[in-house]
Amino acid sequence: MKKLAPVTVYYIRKLLRKEQGSLKCIVVDGACLAANPEADLNAVLESLYLDAEEIAEEVLHLETLVMSHQMIGENGPAGQLQKVEAEIFWVLGLKKIALSSEQSGPGTRVGIGMTAFSY
Repeated sequence: MKKLAPVTVYYIRKLLRKEQGSLKCIVVDGACLAANPEADLNAVLESLYLDAEEIAEEVLHLETLVMSHQMIGENGPAGQLQKVEAEIFWVLGLKKIALSSEQSGPGTRVGIGMTAFSY
């Protein structure tokens, strides 16, 4: 079965660590392994995608997304970087959640379907 390259696992774990606390699992509790910085990401993929061919496709997809993320870098367009990160998280069964007003601090507003912004 196709597995993620160690360098890809390391990179994704860095992203997961950076966003820890702002990610939510989009899969029903107990239906799969949860992706987190300490998880075996190959086992997470195997629990999300049951068909070996589908797992291989998602491994390739993640490898490509990580390469794109690295090429964009931190100095690239923030929107493009966030879009790639969101896709990486989605493949792993995760979604970034908006901050609530208590979490985001004073001067920040959050609405349904909106991301946090300061005024």
